[in-house]
Amino acid sequence: MRPLIGIPCHPAYRHGSQRPIYGNNRAYVHAIEDAGGVPVLIPLVHDLSALEALLAHLDGLLLPGGQDIQPRRYGEEPHPRLGDTDPALDEFELTLAHWALQEEKPMLGICRGMQLLNVALGGTLYQDLESQYAGSLRHMNQDRPRSQVVHRVLIEPGTCLAAITGEREFWANSIHHQAVKEPGKGVQVAARAEDGVVEAIEVPTRRFVVALQCHPEEIYRQVPACARVFSAFVQACGLREAVPQPQRALSLPVGAA
Repeated sequence: MRPLIGIPCHPAYRHGSQRPIYGNNRAYVHAIEDAGGVPVLIPLVHDLSALEALLAHLDGLLLPGGQDIQPRRYGEEPHPRLGDTDPALDEFELTLAHWALQEEKPMLGICRGMQLLNVALGGTLYQDLESQYAGSLRHMNQDRPRSQVVHRVLIEPGTCLAAITGEREFWANSIHHQAVKEPGKGVQVAARAEDGVVEAIEVPTRRFVVALQCHPEEIYRQVPACARVFSAFVQACGLREAVPQPQRALSLPVGAA
């Protein structure tokens, strides 16, 4: 049976009518599907405990890209160049991340998802690379196609990411202005850009917890390393325990509103 992989939805507005909707980019859905998984979109419900009935059936979690995370989540005041934030979205995705960690579910973080995973584990972020990280490359490239690769990602030898990709480096797209600053508890840096900015993290003590700062869902058809990450993630999600363990109650992360 193909594994079921949850992808959180984000609040948005329908083009034209401006009706409020929940959704996410199709690229995440198709990347999971092409790797052999079944994507399941998770709406942002008012009562997060209601998600327990759904989460009990999921085999893994993909944390997607999106807007900035509230700095109070990692003990900082907002920087003047902080982008838009959404407290309800932060609470929603942090709750899902803590659930996946608690239940030992495989997890793949992408862009904001990597930053959120790091925050969930007690780490911090650069709120704006251009103003806070001296000598940084141009990491925010919203004016370019999302599939355009712009810089190299240098993989740390001996990491899970190195074993998954079989590569020492790959070219990636880049659509972010924030990045991991201090890694969280148990977090290992798995790759960096040429300027030293963290481009991938992992938690080697977990079955599969890997995150990339780039958007592999946009380039996996042209960058084999990214395709291998999705394949390894879906494969890990398909390795169910021989004896199912009881699901524990869904709990909010520390500091949740």
